[in-house]
Amino acid sequence: MSPPISTILSPMSRLAGTPEVVIAGTLETEGALVATAWLVGGSVRTGPLVEDADFIRVAGVGGMVFVFRYGVVVSVQASAQSTQRFDAALAPYIADVADFREAETANLVIRTGSEDRVGPDGQIVLADDSPERLLLVATVLSRSVILARDETLVSEAFERTAPVVSELRQNGRAPLPIRQVMKLVGNVLAARHRVMGMVQVIERPDLLWDHPGLDRLYTRLEAEYELKDRAEILELKFGALGDFADVLLNIVQDKRAFRTEAAIIALIAFELLLNLFEMAIR
Repeated sequence: MSPPISTILSPMSRLAGTPEVVIAGTLETEGALVATAWLVGGSVRTGPLVEDADFIRVAGVGGMVFVFRYGVVVSVQASAQSTQRFDAALAPYIADVADFREAETANLVIRTGSEDRVGPDGQIVLADDSPERLLLVATVLSRSVILARDETLVSEAFERTAPVVSELRQNGRAPLPIRQVMKLVGNVLAARHRVMGMVQVIERPDLLWDHPGLDRLYTRLEAEYELKDRAEILELKFGALGDFADVLLNIVQDKRAFRTEAAIIALIAFELLLNLFEMAIR
């Protein structure tokens, strides 16, 4: 049986005393389980969450819950259940509440003494229900949810910038509101920072340093959810959007420079006309 609540500190968060993930609840059953991962926001204040008795009570009903500081929650229970009770308990600790719900579900089976593996149908078979194994599954699912969220964000960004790119190609000018487009690109670049920084999708979980025997399980889970491939594709798209942002910035700067030059020329012309007028009336 797992402990009622614990925390995991990453090397970066350990210095600040901020748990990378809060683990709460107990798992009292073997056999078939359902793991559900969903996005709650941009981040979760896991430090004060550890001290919240109400959350511990809510999370301890019917299974285990893993709350990652980068805004994803994963529950492991005997059957799929509503996540509303978790959302309500976590509400005071969520920063930048998610605009849309991104979720991932996986079927788990605990078979004591068997080999950790991922079946052809995506079912995850675990040799036991140790918190370490469940945390590894939760970590992969949470990263998959983050990738799915940012894949959606990037797709929307390309769709919204397509008319601007088309106008630039056909007419050599952009029908801006540039500010709106730049804001959109800024959101995408923030997502890039999130993926490469806080979440570190392609990095090996710190858990594997203390439990190297789980390395094979992680490799299989990473391949099943294509974490590395998806992160690399996102990085290419992030780069393309970054280049696009540079182009827009140059356009804005050129327009401002043109307006400044036009204003200077207008002032010079006005001064010349004024001088001519003064000469004419003398």
